[in-house]
This record gives sequence, structure tokens and C-alpha cells, in this order.
Amino acid sequence: MYIKHRVSVLELFTPAWKSLLLLVAVTTAVTIVYIELRPQKAVPAATLVSGFIIAISFFVAFFSTQAYDRWWEARKIWGSYVNDSRSFARMVLSFFPHSDDQPQCAVISTRLVHRHIAHLYAIKERLRQESTNEYLNYLSEEDGHQVSSSSSVANSILGLQGKEIVAAEQNGHIDGLKLAQLNNMLNRFSTSMGMAERIKTTVFPAHYSAIVRVAVWVLIIIFPIVLIGQIGYWAILFSTLLGMTFLLIYGVGQALLTPFEGAPSDTPMSSIIRTSEINQLEELGESDIPPPLEVVDGRYLM
Repeated sequence: MYIKHRVSVLELFTPAWKSLLLLVAVTTAVTIVYIELRPQKAVPAATLVSGFIIAISFFVAFFSTQAYDRWWEARKIWGSYVNDSRSFARMVLSFFPHSDDQPQCAVISTRLVHRHIAHLYAIKERLRQESTNEYLNYLSEEDGHQVSSSSSVANSILGLQGKEIVAAEQNGHIDGLKLAQLNNMLNRFSTSMGMAERIKTTVFPAHYSAIVRVAVWVLIIIFPIVLIGQIGYWAILFSTLLGMTFLLIYGVGQALLTPFEGAPSDTPMSSIIRTSEINQLEELGESDIPPPLEVVDGRYLM
């Protein structure tokens, strides 16, 4: 996710440089061919093209709005993860305090918090389709072996958490009310995980995206023809500027459609998890705490 409030011109145009080069080539070719080879060709009415521009504007605006909604929902999901993680760690340490007369409670709370950090790393790897297995750093060898073969490691870790708190209730470490509160937190994690997976697996309608892209390029081809009768070769410049505006907005929408792929504009899951990891380890009073993630290229967080 970008952390700068302003984007330089170079950063704005670099991701779309191929499309922009094609845009310049198309507008130049259309203008030259139309003027030099077919000078008597009737020019389309400007009012018709204006109506087409307005229609395309609505299409592109709707497309960009839907893309932003997906991106913002993804960010809210991970914001909930952070808040719920802090609450979970605080709740666990309250129910299973670290004290000399209850050594087993300290073991349980440490295990629950470590497993939760492993859960966060596991869901991140699932969403980004990575295979770094960072979650194994916070699991025992037995737990790691048990969940590694699962189709959903993150969900399997939640299952281990549920068994742990049920066993704690049966052994008299917590009562039924505390068991229900901890189970409610696990349900919240499961809900957040499901919402994130829904965004990941639900593909934005490809036909709509294709229609918008085709319509933009049709406009790019038609617009210089309309301007030729009034400004001649200057149509290349103004057509390029108009087409550039539409292409950049469409490109931003395309980038926001997939907020879990690890691109600069995506949800900074790695940074969010590291922040949550630090907070929870500090709650446990551990000394081996990793540093916050550094900003990439001074521009964005992963």
C-alpha cells in the first residue's frame, strides 16, 4: 500500500507505459491516415462523439468505484484482524495469567497467542499464494505437522485453538463464560478469513471489464477524426490527452480489483501482520521481538 500522499509523474505513468505508447501510436496513425489518404471522408458529428464520451465516462466511473469498494473492504477486513488480535491476546492473558502458582496457564496463553500469529501468516500465504511457511515459526513440531497437510492451514490452526480452549475448560482453567468469549473471538477470525477469501476467489465480471476496455479504445480511435476538421494535426495531442486520462483511470481500477496479490497498491498484509505480531509478543513479555517492516523504495508497505 502506498504511504505517500503524492505520486510523482514518473510513478503515475510507469505502470502503464506500454498502453500509453500504443495510445500515441494509434492516435498518430489515425490522424495521419485520415488526413493524407482520405481527405474527403465525412467527419462524425461532434455531438454524437460527445454523447459517446459521456457514456464511456459513466462506465469507467462505475468500474473504478466497484474496484475501490473491493480494495477498501479488503483493508477493513485486515483492520478488523488487527483489532481482534489485540483483544484476543489481552483476553488470553487475562484468562490464563503468567504466575508462579499457575505455570500451566502461562504455557496455554503462550501457545494460544503463538498459534494466532501463525494463523495470520497462514491466511496471508493463502491469499497471496505464497509458500514461505512462515507460520511454522510459531507452531510446535506436532502442530506444524498436523496442519501442513491441510487444504486450509489457517482454518486448521483455528481448529487447534478451539481444542485448546475446550481442554482448558475441561481441566478447570476457565469457566463456561470465558470459553464462550474465546470461542466468539475464534468465530470472528473465521468470519474475517472467509470475507478475505471471498474477495480473493470472486473474480470481477470479465465481460464488463472487457467492454469498458474496448469502449475506451474505440473512443481513442474515433476522437481524433472528430478533431481533424477543426485543428488538423493538433488532434494527435488532444486525443492523446483524452485517451491517457481514460486509460490511467481504467488502469487504477484494474490494480484495485485484486488487493491481495502483493502489488504496491494492495493491502499491506505483511506490515499489518508484523505490527500485530509485535503487539502480541509484547503482551506476552517476550524479548525476541522482530522489528517493524521497512518501507519499500520509500513509497509503500507490503
